[in-house]
Amino acid sequence: MDKYEQAYKLETETGVKAFLKDYQKLSEARFFANDLSISDMLIDFGIAIDRALTDRQKEVVILTYFQDLKQVDVAKTLGLSQQTVQEHTVKAIKNLATYHILSKQREEQG
Repeated sequence: MDKYEQAYKLETETGVKAFLKDYQKLSEARFFANDLSISDMLIDFGIAIDRALTDRQKEVVILTYFQDLKQVDVAKTLGLSQQTVQEHTVKAIKNLATYHILSKQREEQG
């Protein structure tokens, strides 16, 4: 397990939140740190987003964390209430953590 997997325990909601919060920083760091594990983690996370989230959850996550919009702006962009954006965010984080739990279990089983 590398330092990024330890820092961002993606099988927990807390780890997913931390990773999403630091996504921009990690995306930039992969070029400067010359550390392939950051790139691998970002690629794996992108796959998790594609596989574990509904289309609406993806939109909310991308706008909130990758494009750095505030929830109120995400709500306006998508024609949703801020409460609905919050609900999609919470569910997306849970789904991503569950996806990583299941992936880790599959890896351990061989």
